[in-house]
Formats: sequence, C-alpha cells, structure tokens
Amino acid sequence: MPYIYRCTKCGAIYYSATSIEYQLNKNCEKCGGELEQLGEEGELMKKEEEEKEKEDRKK
Repeated sequence: MPYIYRCTKCGAIYYSATSIEYQLNKNCEKCGGELEQLGEEGELMKKEEEEKEKEDRKK
C-alpha cells in the first residue's frame, strides 16, 4: 500500500510506494516545505472509519 505524506507548510498531499526514510526528496514540490509521513493508506482509512463510528455513537 502506498504511504501518504502531507506538507507541513501548505498541506499538499503526496502518495509514494516508499517510506519517508527512503525518499530522496523530503520537501514539497509546490512550496519546498517539509513533508510528514501520515502512514499507510490502509491505516488512515481504518482511523477515519473508527472516528466516524465514534461520532455516530455520540449522536
């Protein structure tokens, strides 16, 4: 699964097959800001589903 990165400066989202440790360019292509690894695509989807379920329970 691809890794997801977000620019800490402009918020742009990037996808890559490799972890941030192995990235040659660790800066945003748009603004040059530093990229942070959010995790793998599957992990983020699980987190979003869990958060949605929690919100639904509160209602």
